[in-house]
Amino acid sequence: MKPAIQTSHSRHNRVNQLPDFCQAATLYLIVIASVLLALLLSFAAPNWQQQFWTNLSLYSLFILWTSLTSLGILCFLRRYILLQLPNVSLQRFSTLAIGVIMLATLSYSLLISFYLSQEPSLWFLLRNVFIALLVSGIFFRYFYLREESLRRIRSEAEARIQALQSRIRPHFLFNSLNTLANLAIVDPVKTEHMILDMADIFRASMQRSDVLIPFSDEKHLCTQYLNLEQQRLGDKLRFEWQTETIDSNLLVPPLLLQPIIENAVYHGIQACPEGGSIIIKGVSYQKHIQLEVINPLPEDNAKNHKGNSLALSNIEQRLDVLFGNKASINYHQSNGRFYCTLTIPKRLN
Repeated sequence: MKPAIQTSHSRHNRVNQLPDFCQAATLYLIVIASVLLALLLSFAAPNWQQQFWTNLSLYSLFILWTSLTSLGILCFLRRYILLQLPNVSLQRFSTLAIGVIMLATLSYSLLISFYLSQEPSLWFLLRNVFIALLVSGIFFRYFYLREESLRRIRSEAEARIQALQSRIRPHFLFNSLNTLANLAIVDPVKTEHMILDMADIFRASMQRSDVLIPFSDEKHLCTQYLNLEQQRLGDKLRFEWQTETIDSNLLVPPLLLQPIIENAVYHGIQACPEGGSIIIKGVSYQKHIQLEVINPLPEDNAKNHKGNSLALSNIEQRLDVLFGNKASINYHQSNGRFYCTLTIPKRLN
């Protein structure tokens, strides 16, 4: 099996820790916060009952101009920093971002003053800049505390995932060793190949869960595992790959498909007297890929089969740590078959 290709872990952490101002969700949040701030300032104005709607319109226009301009600048600034200044910390970026917001606020305040043909009022300028400093400071402080909390949760989840991932099922090891013992006398060459395949599988189980590998490596590993099980089950086990549309260089977590395929073998093929076929499908979309494993179910267990909860829970936790809500795992049974579908964002090597 090819060595795993590691993505830059420190770069991945930087991408996660810096606020992403380019997301649509961030834009929606900024617009809502701007309108709420305009409402608050309108209520705080003297004689607000008489000029509430006028004040609300003016405050909303000014705050939205300022916040959206700042948002656009910070979006491009974040991309530049990630490319050119790889060691920047969240604290330094926050200081720079607050400075950008204050500068945008001061610029629009001066622009409004000159547009109204008035001398810039020092109180007007200082008030606007102070509000910008206060609001942006609260935002970045909240974001910093949120990131610290998420980092602790992520570290605990990764430790738990590593413990789960390192558990190769004992029955797989015992069955493989028994198969090797029976095959060693008959076919020493094939026995040697099987031992090498087992070594690759155990090596993959000890990899870091945040190190992504090419899809071709994961496919090769799963094929090695299925070949090992075929030596034990013979013609009962058949499998088919339908993943031609997926680029072999797309990055996926290691042992993403193998536990699902192992479930398909032990809860499906092995339990069926006549055996059956495992079908692994893959479809590549514009921003994500979808992988599906289909296996038959024994008739007496088809209604109650839920798959192996430990393996599926392990995969779900790993996807959540690596991709957040951009990835998902779903499974169901229909017409004597079990379907497990994975969706992960597309990342090229």
